[in-house]
Amino acid sequence: MLAQLLSQISSHIIIHYHRKTIDAAKCRQDDEWGASRLFDDAISPTATALKQHSFMLDYEASTERAQVRKCTSWLFATLLVLFVLLVICGCSLPSFSIETFGIVGLAIESGQQFREAKTSYSVFDLAQMIMAEARYLNSASDLVGLGTLASLLVVTVFVTPLTQAVSLFGQWFLPTNIYQRRENMVANEILSAWQYMEVYVLSIVVSAWQLGGVSEFMINAYCSPLQSTLNALSYTGVLKQEDAQCFRVDATVEVASWLLVAASSVLWLISHFVCSASMQKVQDEILPTERRLHSDRWLHKSEQQLVTSESETMDVTMNASMDDSEERPDESLERKIKITPVPPRFTDYYFFGTIITTSNKQAVAKKEIVVQLQNGNIDARN
Repeated sequence: MLAQLLSQISSHIIIHYHRKTIDAAKCRQDDEWGASRLFDDAISPTATALKQHSFMLDYEASTERAQVRKCTSWLFATLLVLFVLLVICGCSLPSFSIETFGIVGLAIESGQQFREAKTSYSVFDLAQMIMAEARYLNSASDLVGLGTLASLLVVTVFVTPLTQAVSLFGQWFLPTNIYQRRENMVANEILSAWQYMEVYVLSIVVSAWQLGGVSEFMINAYCSPLQSTLNALSYTGVLKQEDAQCFRVDATVEVASWLLVAASSVLWLISHFVCSASMQKVQDEILPTERRLHSDRWLHKSEQQLVTSESETMDVTMNASMDDSEERPDESLERKIKITPVPPRFTDYYFFGTIITTSNKQAVAKKEIVVQLQNGNIDARN
């Protein structure tokens, strides 16, 4: 548990300083190219809701925008409500059950009016059982260790997912500026790292798979003198076949575990929906149109190579045509540029949830330019 906590905390610290280093390098690069002024002018501190943003579709100048449909926001809100209900039911209802067999199981059944020696546990029941064990042991180390474990169970499986849902709701529906949006994205990333619904379900599945064999190996090895008698009682029908042993514990995965699996799937979907939209909105706000496709400068080399992100190279020969009066500085002037493939964006993943509109402001400006061209007021070459 301590190793996991240290790993999580150190990861957050390393990522924080990694991003600070990247931002500092970008600022130095922008200052070198003289692009920092363009970025500062492009950033708008105006607070707008993410669901009301008009996303740019093209990297070049265009009047087309993608507006989120109203039904998409309603569907997103429905998924949020569904997620909250799944988390509450998944943590309140039994997620696994433990049943005891053998002589020990018969003894337990006889002490509870011959009801099955089966106990079901939810997330809250498991936390209460851990705290009851800590109080029973009644030592400082047990109270601190088991109390921390019980608290982490409730916080990471119940509280953190609900907090992440609240963060996603605010990020989509509430008006925020670019700085608040970045803080929300970082907060959502931290919360997603601390939600352990999948880990909890996986631990239950592994326990249900291994607990029976482990419990048999631990106790039945000491009951070998009684095994022949127990087999005879099972053959005559006095004992059930599963009770013809000293001790065995079987764990069964209950329906609440699958509710948590469904909740984690819904959380991944809504988190990807909001984060991809927020990232594209930040890109629309901070990158001017003339720099949306250009990332690196040309470098003069003796041989030109077109380098892609997969480190594939392709030789390209550039034959520069020059006037006879001009003196060619080199036999073959070559250049090298790094081209980064454009990753899919929100409007690519969720194109069915948007509708294409036209920016009125840019459409009017484009129409005026066309009219001036037709009237000869502007040189077509410009």
